[in-house]
Amino acid sequence: MELTPLDIRNQTFHKKSFGGIDPEEVKAFLETAANAFEQMSRERTDLTERLKVAEERVNYYRQIEKTIQDAVVTMQKTVDEVKATAEREAELIIAEAKARAVREVETTKREAEDLRAEIEQLKQLRTNYFIRCRALIKGQEELLTAMENDQKALEALEREPKRAAPAMGNVLA
Repeated sequence: MELTPLDIRNQTFHKKSFGGIDPEEVKAFLETAANAFEQMSRERTDLTERLKVAEERVNYYRQIEKTIQDAVVTMQKTVDEVKATAEREAELIIAEAKARAVREVETTKREAEDLRAEIEQLKQLRTNYFIRCRALIKGQEELLTAMENDQKALEALEREPKRAAPAMGNVLA
């Protein structure tokens, strides 16, 4: 049972038969007790209200703390995802660069092989050109030699017309 200040004020005592207690003293004491009890009750109510406000504030701050913690967790997840994405993109870029480098090296090798083959072909053409030039020069030399011989034969005929006549017929024929 909860005792209130009103209960204390309304409390009655039975008189004792022989010399009992002074009802005015009891009433004054009860009034003092009721006032003290009332004061404590008000303070208790005030403290209860203050406690309720403090608990609401604590709950508010706990809610803020939870929100901040959730935000931190979300930010960490986002940072981890961004980092993982960046790492994957970096790996992809590196792989593409390596593949491109390999393709370029292969292309350069093929071009170098093609150039070597072309150089060999040009060397062969040069050798063939020299051979043909020598053959042409040799043929021209033989032709010049033959023309010189014919010229000498003609000159000899002009100096000795009678003896050279049968030889000239051979040359002209």
